[in-house]
Amino acid sequence: MERIFGFDIGTTSIGFSVIDYSSTQSAGNIQRLGVRIFPEARDPDGTPLNQQRRQKRMMRRQLRRRRIRRKALNETLHEAGFLPAYGSADWPVVMADEPYELRRRGLEEGLSAYEFGRAIYHLAQHRHFKGRELEESDTPDPDVDDEKEAANERAATLKALKNEQTTLGAWLARRPPSDRKRGIHAHRNVVAEEFERLWEVQSKFHPALKSEEMRARISDTIFAQRPVFWRKNTLGECRFMPGEPLCPKGSWLSQQRRMLEKLNNLAIAGGNARPLDAEERDAILSKLQQQASMSWPGVRSALKALYKQRGEPGAEKSLKFNLELGGESKLLGNALEAKLADMFGPDWPAHPRKQEIRHAVHERLWAADYGETPDKKRVIILSEKDRKAHREAAANSFVADFGITGEQAAQLQALKLPTGWEPYSIPALNLFLAELEKGERFGALVNGPDWEGWRRTNFPHRNQPTGEILDKLPSPASKEERERISQLRNPTVVRTQNELRKVVNNLIGLYGKPDRIRIEVGRDVGKSKREREEIQSGIRRNEKQRKKATEDLIKNGIANPSRDDVEKWILWKEGQERCPYTGDQIGFNALFREGRYEVEHIWPRSRSFDNSPRNKTLCRKDVNIEKGNRMPFEAFGHDEDRWSAIQIRLQGMVSAKGGTGMSPGKVKRFLAKTMPEDFAARQLNDTRYAAKQILAQLKRLWPDMGPEAPVKVEAVTGQVTAQLRKLWTLNNILADDGEKTRADHRHHAIDALTVACTHPGMTNKLSRYWQLRDDPRAEKPALTPPWDTIRADAEKAVSEIVVSHRVRKKVSGPLHKETTYGDTGTDIKTKSGTYRQFVTRKKIESLSKGELDEIRDPRIKEIVAAHVAGRGGDPKKAFPPYPCVSPGGPEIRKVRLTSKQQLNLMAQTGNGYADLGSNHHIAIYRLPDGKADFEIVSLFDASRRLAQRNPIVQRTRADGASFVMSLAAGEAIMIPEGSKKGIWIVQGVWASGQVVLERDTDADHSTTTRPMPNPILKDDAKKVSIDPIGRVRPSND
Repeated sequence: MERIFGFDIGTTSIGFSVIDYSSTQSAGNIQRLGVRIFPEARDPDGTPLNQQRRQKRMMRRQLRRRRIRRKALNETLHEAGFLPAYGSADWPVVMADEPYELRRRGLEEGLSAYEFGRAIYHLAQHRHFKGRELEESDTPDPDVDDEKEAANERAATLKALKNEQTTLGAWLARRPPSDRKRGIHAHRNVVAEEFERLWEVQSKFHPALKSEEMRARISDTIFAQRPVFWRKNTLGECRFMPGEPLCPKGSWLSQQRRMLEKLNNLAIAGGNARPLDAEERDAILSKLQQQASMSWPGVRSALKALYKQRGEPGAEKSLKFNLELGGESKLLGNALEAKLADMFGPDWPAHPRKQEIRHAVHERLWAADYGETPDKKRVIILSEKDRKAHREAAANSFVADFGITGEQAAQLQALKLPTGWEPYSIPALNLFLAELEKGERFGALVNGPDWEGWRRTNFPHRNQPTGEILDKLPSPASKEERERISQLRNPTVVRTQNELRKVVNNLIGLYGKPDRIRIEVGRDVGKSKREREEIQSGIRRNEKQRKKATEDLIKNGIANPSRDDVEKWILWKEGQERCPYTGDQIGFNALFREGRYEVEHIWPRSRSFDNSPRNKTLCRKDVNIEKGNRMPFEAFGHDEDRWSAIQIRLQGMVSAKGGTGMSPGKVKRFLAKTMPEDFAARQLNDTRYAAKQILAQLKRLWPDMGPEAPVKVEAVTGQVTAQLRKLWTLNNILADDGEKTRADHRHHAIDALTVACTHPGMTNKLSRYWQLRDDPRAEKPALTPPWDTIRADAEKAVSEIVVSHRVRKKVSGPLHKETTYGDTGTDIKTKSGTYRQFVTRKKIESLSKGELDEIRDPRIKEIVAAHVAGRGGDPKKAFPPYPCVSPGGPEIRKVRLTSKQQLNLMAQTGNGYADLGSNHHIAIYRLPDGKADFEIVSLFDASRRLAQRNPIVQRTRADGASFVMSLAAGEAIMIPEGSKKGIWIVQGVWASGQVVLERDTDADHSTTTRPMPNPILKDDAKKVSIDPIGRVRPSND
């Protein structure tokens, strides 16, 4: 028998199983089942945990650089006599001058030396956003709405300045003082132009300003900005040619590859679904090559002449394409080729040096825009001045080298190309392009089994075997492993791999290295924030739909709707209450009481292994029998009239945007003539990014013998394991209804057991099972489990699981909350204790209704309350406009609020107090009289103890109290007897001394309890340590 490790891997959990199993003998036994739980590497909103830390660090750097910049400017202006020394008696007097008025006057009349210095200093204080012409990506990010709004406002400001032929300072000087700072976004070039005009005018009145050296020095101090850069080691390397640099996306080669990839994937969809033939492909390519993109009507138009030549005029009008039905708005072209064709006109197709120009354009413009640091480790964007000079030199080189006109060279010089990098090198893309031009599909070239020989020939260094053997997975403490992890660039995958390493290494230490590993990776592991949001949105949408179905079924007399009933209802509504094959109107009774219609699989389960809703529909029983184990086209395509009616009917069932109905993808599945060759393989083998990375990590346990090495690590999908788990009756180990429960962490271990047993031969059995199961003429089959006693063995093993939780005891994270409070020195006594009154400032549009009463200033409170009451009473909708302190006076934008806080729960910061926020641990002591006492240690205090090199947990006290234990999030206690017997996991500790506990198996917080330390000691609770595979040991705290 083989020893197999099985893993069910999610974003916050790893279920694992160790089994000895022989598929040929149908014999096996379970050595161990277990679960490891850990916090996600992202905030609940999907933001990586380190992102906020990076943002705060960036803000600190910006503030520091701003201070340095202003200090340098002040020193320069003071030396030249244009500002008093900082901190002198004259400094506040000069700073009190109205700067916008000085900036306006400075364009028309002479200013005093200090007035000019004040105006220049104000430019440095408000130099505005520089931006850059070269963006990191050629695709907009929909998550940066604030930046888009600011960009629009900058454009509006620039337009206003051009219309009025004035500078930013003069324009703002004419506005009311309250409108000068708020909502004004401008580009730094506007401020730089104003600086030059001010300097030019004032140099007539101040001879010192005629110094070009001083002007350049001050200009650089105000406007210079660090260059944007990329570290080369973060760009990755070509997987097919290791060591070769990646090809930039702006190159002709990259854009040609992307265009041909899309074109070669293009196929005609619908009832006449088929790939494009060679003539159709060439007809589209001849037009597409000259365009940045092509609309779908444009694609059809490109085929017009060909179909007319074939004697089928107008046939192109009815065509639909697979990418079009899949939701793509257009067909990607080659933007650079389109620009070149436009510049060179009719001479371009026959230009003798066309290919040289294609490649030279990007190479030379790249060299003009980008440079390298002296250590060759970083790529930087050059300054605007340098880029302009280098591009002019590039234009001259185009004229000299290619004999083109000056006008054409100037057009090339002005080109803006997409930024970013391909994941492939230039030599690799040249090899791919030769095959793509023949019509081959890019996915097949990269991963297809039929092209393995071609890949070996052309990429001999790909997967070069090293013969390396590892007894255990390497720790991040090693330099090589840190470098490997740094390339992942995905915090969820990194966290998951680290936890998997702990589990695997502990299992190897206990059971030795396995003969085989099988894994299933959750679909949200490795997804981007946007993709994860889409998944969660889909889940919420499905839950809402299922709830609606349940309510309607109960309303119509189905007292306890089953999951099958709910599924039928959803499919019923999706198909507009009609049978897609016959057009029959399906009545409620006919479906739910008479059983004349049933759920059927569009693509047979035995061939597709797809049991998801996207592969299901409703069908009349006799038609389902007629269809049998066939695809719709295989069953009904021979009858043209019937098939045409089905096509028309399905097109009418496509959902409108935001409405009900079938998705275009589902209709496409109905109408497909054949199943994609690799569809079943994709259902059985997980090929996503996260799964590939985890497979690569686990494969290091066996000798690296290159592509010829036997497969020791396999990835299977949840589609198959979900079906097997249910058919083997493993679901009802934790739930009585036979459906998988997620309320108990141990369901991950059951998943892992199923994964371990899912060998390639099992998929053949599953296929045969569904073939017989869906054939009404065949005897209903049973799917034999891996071994006879697996259900009983699993139940016993599950009962012995102790779920391992990652301990969160590290002193890291925000030491206190961001809001800063001012201490009024006033104590407030209440029944619950003594509180200190603090004050804080808050924007009035962020106020809640209750906070209106907390405004400290009585007059301001009255004004704001009246303003809110006059606009519906909701502060969230009352602003803007903003109330004024007095008619024509300053607007009220922020208010001071009073707040009562416990002084011992506040941290004193440099400019006030802040709420301590999270607690690090609770230390529990036993007093001489036997009673419990405790100390809550905040993260702030723990950090201070660490900085002072004192023990974070204090085990001794002056009053003679004996230390019992400390408890932090993720740690565990064991209660030996009574109703609370078992393992409890600490979820957190409260300032009141309550310890938040949940049972180790609890996944839905149904067992949460919050005892004080005294009851914990009375229950004789002992602190225990649980290792990553669930082994329990006493904790020597």
